[in-house]
Amino acid sequence: MRSAAPGMLLVLIMAQPNMATGMMPYYRHAWDLAPLLITVIFAAYLFALTPTLSFIGTPPARAAWWWRIGLGSACGIGADIAMSLADSAGPACVARVLAGLSVGLVTGSLAGLILERSGEGGRTAMATATVLGSALGTLAAAWVAQYLPAPGVTVYLGHAVLLGVVAVVVLLDRAVRDRVSVGTHRPAQPPTETAIAGYLNGIAAWVSAGLVVALLPSYGAELLDTTSLPLLALPVTLYLVSAWVVQRAVPPGTLPAEPILGQLTIIVGLALAATVAAVPSLAVLLTGAVVAGCGQGIAYRTGLRIVSAATPPDQHARVASRYAAVAYLCAAVATIGFGVVATLGTMQDAVIAAALVLLAVAAATVLVRRRAVPHAITATPTAVTKTTA
Repeated sequence: MRSAAPGMLLVLIMAQPNMATGMMPYYRHAWDLAPLLITVIFAAYLFALTPTLSFIGTPPARAAWWWRIGLGSACGIGADIAMSLADSAGPACVARVLAGLSVGLVTGSLAGLILERSGEGGRTAMATATVLGSALGTLAAAWVAQYLPAPGVTVYLGHAVLLGVVAVVVLLDRAVRDRVSVGTHRPAQPPTETAIAGYLNGIAAWVSAGLVVALLPSYGAELLDTTSLPLLALPVTLYLVSAWVVQRAVPPGTLPAEPILGQLTIIVGLALAATVAAVPSLAVLLTGAVVAGCGQGIAYRTGLRIVSAATPPDQHARVASRYAAVAYLCAAVATIGFGVVATLGTMQDAVIAAALVLLAVAAATVLVRRRAVPHAITATPTAVTKTTA
């Protein structure tokens, strides 16, 4: 139980900000939300998460885990209460800010705790808990809202109770027992890609996630003429699960031109989703979500691998936080931009705009990589000469 409790808490923490995704078509109808307001609600979470993750999300020592877990869990419960009381976009944004604080505070500390208790297997457990929480939050909220009374209240109060119970269990068990080995650290390797290419991959991954999570359920409701929340939550759920599965199924560095391939795969997926406006089809929308999700998983992992390639192991957490912060911030700004496009035009226009933005990011990645190749070629002989001198 003591090994499972931190993972369970991470699942519940990650579920909270994603519950609104599964219910967004309901909120759009009940609160008469324009697409711009939908994207503002989504971006509020990222704007809170980014500085929290950057400045206080990485604990310096084990003793600093506990107040972060406690305060972060309290923020998550506060987000649940705020969403259960919300009746417009303003209170919903407050709830989303609390959710961003919650995830930013808790993630790093729970990662340390899971690794301490589960060893190397904890890395897989963290990735699984993150995706499981995001997917379950999206789909479960949609099911509860569709079939239980008080859709805007029941799901959040139930989640708040579960989150509070599991957080107390984790906080009451602080003892350090036999530490499980997390494996030997490999020395940092010389980078083969420029860090800018890595950050561009992270930006592409999360810009696509912003569009899918914020607007795809409403896009599906508009084009497929359905009000079934579980059905509308399915594309987002498949997107998230596909991003996780492809990282598990495809070893890093095995695909040709990975820094470009991941981004192009995202664009193909969005192009498929855009065709639903001409030929309404749930199967095509789901296929587009799966393809884009696979590209997202490849792009985000590739970018993180590039930016951390030459980083000592004890600095990986800080590099990962900085990488995520850049990706989240760009995603928040881009998502609001897509909301403006959808409000002034149509949802399809927003999807096309996202594809064009991602094409520009992919083109920038190609350019950066080409410029970096001559530098790498000329730098290598110099390094060899100094070694042999």
